[in-house]
Amino acid sequence: MRITHEIGQWIGLTDDNGIERLRYHYASAPKPFIHPIKLPDGTVITEHEPADHIWHRGLWFAFKFVNGINYWEERDEVIGYQKILASPHAIFRKDKGFQITSGVWWKDQEKIRLEEFRQWCCQLQESGDMALTWRTMLTAQEDVTLDRTPFTTWGGYGGLFVRLRNDLKDAQLVFDDGTVTTRCTGVRHKWGGIEGTTPDGKDCAVVFLPNSRNTRYPEPFYGAAKPDYHFFGPAPLFHEPIVLKTGETLTYQVRVLILPRRIDADEINAHL
Repeated sequence: MRITHEIGQWIGLTDDNGIERLRYHYASAPKPFIHPIKLPDGTVITEHEPADHIWHRGLWFAFKFVNGINYWEERDEVIGYQKILASPHAIFRKDKGFQITSGVWWKDQEKIRLEEFRQWCCQLQESGDMALTWRTMLTAQEDVTLDRTPFTTWGGYGGLFVRLRNDLKDAQLVFDDGTVTTRCTGVRHKWGGIEGTTPDGKDCAVVFLPNSRNTRYPEPFYGAAKPDYHFFGPAPLFHEPIVLKTGETLTYQVRVLILPRRIDADEINAHL
């Protein structure tokens, strides 16, 4: 396994077979993101800046509104940015994985709303699976309301989300209680995943397991698996915002499984 770091731009993880399995871009967009994410054979499974939502980039973390400023979409005159304070620190771990840590400012119009300590770890398994643990600590620099667009026919999203490639076939959402659907709008689950098959027959899945210590556990999920649109993730603000007082810290952690196959509920439940 090898880490490649283009200083000031991105960090990539390459496996022992020479396949770059993922790349973390931390300076080329208003929000850092992971793309491409690849299967062990090099098949890309994530989408980047699709025409319908150009701010969808692989796997990323953001809440929609921070004190009313849009930190999610990128079409308003004033938007929020996640600014990495310095090049992230990447190290190998003893568990056949690597870890990235960085400080992040959530800022708009030169005003810092949140200071974040971000840490995520990635392990490569012999099965070809990747296990990514995303942990963040958000400290309010003023009284802060983390909010979303209330759900009507859409809305409620925000958190750690993935956009899978547009051309997946037979895509669907799978949950811990056995539910299989193509649409989820705020139902609480211990875990949820999105799966599909590439045009050349490669199965893939991304499963989110929010930590049981998270504020809203079990968490609402939001997303859709439909032709040309595969978007999914836990949405802790779906039913109500989170309010932080100045100096208060929100800790949030999610384990993400990236699988070169479809989802087996018994297997995922074992991770709990």
